[in-house]
Amino acid sequence: MRSDPSGGDGEPGRSLLGSVRPPRLHEQMFDVTVLGVDPGVAKTGLAVLERRDRGAVLAWSGPVVTPPGLAESDRLRAIAEAVRSAIAEHRPAVVALERVAFNRNTVSALQVARATGAVMVAASQAGLRVEEYAPSEVKSTVTGMGNADKRQVRDALVRVHGLREVPEQPDAADAVAVALCHLAAAPLRAAARLGARR
Repeated sequence: MRSDPSGGDGEPGRSLLGSVRPPRLHEQMFDVTVLGVDPGVAKTGLAVLERRDRGAVLAWSGPVVTPPGLAESDRLRAIAEAVRSAIAEHRPAVVALERVAFNRNTVSALQVARATGAVMVAASQAGLRVEEYAPSEVKSTVTGMGNADKRQVRDALVRVHGLREVPEQPDAADAVAVALCHLAAAPLRAAARLGARR
């Protein structure tokens, strides 16, 4: 597993639109590779999980850390570039995001919302759909408890789900949990979309 704290060496401003064929609906039910994202302006966690033999394998993870002295617009650009780089290298079928928790303080929620927007733009430029999951849904899927803390989430990833080399860095570990949540929820979500089209 490789870790890239700097966010990689993606080319700024390069559009990946059209470089990844949008998956057909039946393919979405069993996404093979997912990029999980725990968004934040100061630190954004990224993780790539692959579905293999009814299980999941952690292919890559790492935090994107933006310097506090940068203008917020530059920090958001750095996040978008890191996401584009991860997409270009790992070719996920979908991007899974932890949804903003609006019950937190307003300033923190606003920053997370801005980082979420940067990630969504990068995903859209790559032709990928974005699936969002509430923090409680991620925790419940991984640990069985909607109010689990970060340590409990990481422990469950390792001990319950058998993932190797889960990062100690909290944001990157949370991104692993978001990706795993998507692999578990994707079939039901895709089936619901299929039913709605009929």
